[in-house]
Amino acid sequence: MDSILGLIRNHFFEGASLLLAAGALIYAAMALRVAKQALVTAKMSDVATLKLKAHEGRERAEQIFLSLQSTCHDTRSQWSLHHDRHCPTLGSQDFRQDDTRHISEIENQGRTLLRPLEIDLSELGTMDAAALEDYIQLAHRTAARIEKLRFRLSPPK
Repeated sequence: MDSILGLIRNHFFEGASLLLAAGALIYAAMALRVAKQALVTAKMSDVATLKLKAHEGRERAEQIFLSLQSTCHDTRSQWSLHHDRHCPTLGSQDFRQDDTRHISEIENQGRTLLRPLEIDLSELGTMDAAALEDYIQLAHRTAARIEKLRFRLSPPK
């Protein structure tokens, strides 16, 4: 019995440090699992943020297009009023169409620019982060191009 107690006394610190090391390994494994879960959650959060930005970019481009359509309608009304005031009633309709043709062309160009953004929301949900970033850039470029079209409208002088 004395030899067993002597053995325990001699190796007590090694046994205690072995138990502490085992506890530290278990704790490190749990911390690694939590860190992996946090990384997955952060990636999912980043993708969700990109999806939201992509949706907002698309909405902004659509709103700018609707604003362009409204401006085109106002410009057509100005030309119509101008023609009613300054052109003879029995005059040629070709002159009226020539004056307003650019309005329809600008509106069609805006519609054409908006077409690549018209994807399904379910398709937007399946995109990865790189594709979403590309879509966001496309939406911003499209919105800027549509906005520039407004400056090409010419009201009557």
